Amino acid sequence: MNHFYDGQLRRYLTQFIRAMSNFAYKDAKGQLVQVPARYGDMTRQVAQILKKNSENTLASTPMIACYIKDIQYDQTRLQDPTFVSTVNIRERAEDPDTGEMLYTQGAGFSVERIMPSPYLITFAVDIWTSNTDQKMQLWEQLAVLFNPSLELQTNNNFLDWTSLTVLTLENMIWSSRQIPQGLDQDIDILTMSFKSPIWITPPAKVKKLGIITKIIANIYDVPLNNEEGKYNNIESAYDFGDSIARTVVTPGNFDLLVLDNVATVIKRNNLGNNIDISSPENTVSWHNLLDLYPGQFRAGLSQIRLLKPNNAEIVAYISLDPKDDTRMILNIDQDTVPSNTIINGRGTIDAIINPETFNPTPPTTGVTYLILEDINPQYGQEGFVGVEAWKNSDGSDFYAHANDIILWDGEYWSIVFDSTTTADTTYITNIYTGVQYKWQDGSWTKSYEGVYDQGIWRLIL
Repeated sequence: MNHFYDGQLRRYLTQFIRAMSNFAYKDAKGQLVQVPARYGDMTRQVAQILKKNSENTLASTPMIACYIKDIQYDQTRLQDPTFVSTVNIRERAEDPDTGEMLYTQGAGFSVERIMPSPYLITFAVDIWTSNTDQKMQLWEQLAVLFNPSLELQTNNNFLDWTSLTVLTLENMIWSSRQIPQGLDQDIDILTMSFKSPIWITPPAKVKKLGIITKIIANIYDVPLNNEEGKYNNIESAYDFGDSIARTVVTPGNFDLLVLDNVATVIKRNNLGNNIDISSPENTVSWHNLLDLYPGQFRAGLSQIRLLKPNNAEIVAYISLDPKDDTRMILNIDQDTVPSNTIINGRGTIDAIINPETFNPTPPTTGVTYLILEDINPQYGQEGFVGVEAWKNSDGSDFYAHANDIILWDGEYWSIVFDSTTTADTTYITNIYTGVQYKWQDGSWTKSYEGVYDQGIWRLIL
């Protein structure tokens, strides 16, 4: 084994001396005097300096001297010496210009911790005092502190599994002098012994994670799969001119489900008519995907881009759902959504309503509604009586189908978008909510909702 030294025993001793520091006594004048604590086993050179190289210099009192009295191997705490604990950690990224820590992911490391060796160490404290009152004052402060133990922490490294230990008061010798003292002038010393279970750890193996941290280009060729030029699992056709394939860049072999301004990564082989995104095997954690780009994701600034049929892209600024790492919250850039289809001179509606519960009386001239249910579905049948709320100004009845867009011109209701005859893709925006909707394949959905193939979406971090 190569030479190594981490000063572990020195740290235990330093923490012990700190535990014995900052005690004081009150002198005859009523003033508090702090008692110094120092390492008791000094070198001969230091001892001579303190004595000023003279045998006539007396040691100062009071003083607390700390030292190691004994160390024994503690076989009762012996565990598997071949055990290795592996911990993977991620650092916070650092701004290269200012040196400040950022709230993004930085480098990754793997730390292999080897099983430490158990020892039982005995510390001793010699309290030098010049009179009995000093001794009793210092002893009383220590006696209540150790009842019977005190926890020690040698460092604040959360990867160090040996940083915590306990210091227990085991024994005391009240005086080092004999009674009666006679003419003996020796300084009276109170000795206290403490025991602590410690661990001595061999060096850990620190490895920088050797995974791919950045994908420069993840290329896919996505062929068209039918004569209409449609992609798998994409409802609308994409026109790429004379080409029969499109080279695109995505962060992985995954598809994307966009629903209610939430993006969910789904596994390609689990796609179907019904996608159960509540099942863990069908979805992917965004953390696992973003780990390929450490330190690059910035909530509110990073983007997801969705390819539109006209080769333009819908841009959404993204942030992770703090409660569910499979959900990415989308803030759609409205300037990038498709243009509205002009219907009767406008590309918007005033509201989406349920005509069975909504009363338009009195309607405002020019108001347009997208209706969710039929109006007067029994129109023309024998015994039909129209709903009063949807009568024209002359008392005549009006009927329309669910998903139609209707208009009030001041006298009559009329259908300006007939859902039973319109097959073209149509875009309109609800000016009440600001949400754009798309008419396609017989239903209205949000214009950018749906499943996006692995080649039709990408991340901009």
